Amino acid sequence: MALREIEYANVDINTVKPHAKNVRHGDIGAISESLKAHGQYKPIVVDRRTNEILAGNHTWKAAKALGWKQIAVGFVETKDEEEALRILLADNRTTDLSAYDDDGLAELLKSLSGSPDGLTGTLFDGDDLDDLIFKLEGTLGFVQTVPNAREQMDIFELTDTRNLIFPFPKERIEEIKMSLDKLRESLGVDSFSDVLLYLLREHNEGN
Repeated sequence: MALREIEYANVDINTVKPHAKNVRHGDIGAISESLKAHGQYKPIVVDRRTNEILAGNHTWKAAKALGWKQIAVGFVETKDEEEALRILLADNRTTDLSAYDDDGLAELLKSLSGSPDGLTGTLFDGDDLDDLIFKLEGTLGFVQTVPNAREQMDIFELTDTRNLIFPFPKERIEEIKMSLDKLRESLGVDSFSDVLLYLLREHNEGN
């Protein structure tokens, strides 16, 4: 299919409306935080035929909740309701099918967390970064998978790092993570592994 003609405009927020058959549940609070931090940096997509939103239903709701009077829109023309529903579902589904490069994401979050503004405006927080680090390090119940045992043994022999797994009561995991994160920040280190090494050195030197 050829490129669609899109008409961009800033319109009265009440002249467009959420699609009645949008079955996606969005995080209005998180989107509101993004709008407050960055403003609207991409238009919502509206069906010119009905003025219903095909993409950006929750952005509209968040903007409405923030008291916005106008919103940026890209108008497209659908031929009928069936085509509109297919676009609506396809837009939601492409989000479901996307994934992160966890290593790359961790590096990005680490680099931003060290800046004066930290992770403000990213919709990630310190807990998200900690969870990601735990996952990548294979600790606290997160296990990195490999295709087979032979490859796992090869990786084990070639890598310069090893994982240590410590079991804790489930109800204390969040408390432990928060304590580790505070120590990581106060010590100025990058990971919980560094925190453990520091504590061990302090203990050994004290004895």
